[in-house]
Amino acid sequence: MVVENRKGTETNYLLNLTDYMGEALKLWGGYAEDMAGVVSTLYGTREDKKDWSDLYLSANKSIHASFCGGEPQLRQFLSGHFNDGEWSFDAERCSEDCIDVLRIYNLNTDGHSLSPCLHYERVEHSFHAGEVLHNMNGNDYRVLAALSPKDLLLMSMADSQIIVGRGVKLYERYPKGERPDDDSVVTGIEWDHGVYLGQDITRIDFDILKQEYGEPDRVENVSDLRDMIRRNFWMQKNVEQKEGLPDRVRNAARDCLENTFGTSEPEVFDKMLDKGVYDGMYHAREEQKQISGQSR
Repeated sequence: MVVENRKGTETNYLLNLTDYMGEALKLWGGYAEDMAGVVSTLYGTREDKKDWSDLYLSANKSIHASFCGGEPQLRQFLSGHFNDGEWSFDAERCSEDCIDVLRIYNLNTDGHSLSPCLHYERVEHSFHAGEVLHNMNGNDYRVLAALSPKDLLLMSMADSQIIVGRGVKLYERYPKGERPDDDSVVTGIEWDHGVYLGQDITRIDFDILKQEYGEPDRVENVSDLRDMIRRNFWMQKNVEQKEGLPDRVRNAARDCLENTFGTSEPEVFDKMLDKGVYDGMYHAREEQKQISGQSR
């Protein structure tokens, strides 16, 4: 994403890395030390060290560039979210493959969707905890737990919102009338509806979620009971261990483990599980549910 500022008037356009470096090389006259600075500041935007790299060419002209972080940010750029004052988008200055990306994502140069000319094809997929899924609405979500084959506990990568996605399905999307290939296919999910649970994981009862949205566990003996307890432990442990999640989410998952199982350490949990420490706790919980159900 590139913004050129001339005397306060801004022009937006999209360049691939090769074209951007070529443009920067012309502006800086080929000085190696200057180009090293250009590369360093640009890659700083990719590593979240800064939002934009800034090249000041004169008192009245500057170039600002940033790696695009995804479809939501691209929509914001196209709609002028990052501009101050008068601005325009110049499609003629864009790299050809960047225009192709807009077409593949069904975006016009103003950030709005093109006419509905996309084909969706269902893809069979077994969802699992830890994978990051792209939603066709432009956002990315990490799977915290697969409550059932089509109901997922998700966390938005943008704002840490925790959501139960009901009826989640995976699709491949590409322009109608075109042969699908690696460059034109967008893979992502859609769901029937979402249940939004907020951002505080400590307020979420995983047992209730499993009862409400998961497949019922068959508990016919002590072995089945302990398998169920082990799954519940690891559903929260996977959240606590997952790199890339905010520290507050991982810390909250650890607190949930400590409060529920008395430990967050798998070795300690396994020993207590084998000794039957948790058996009575879950039997008592089932009895409490039955009593609550009778009183309604």
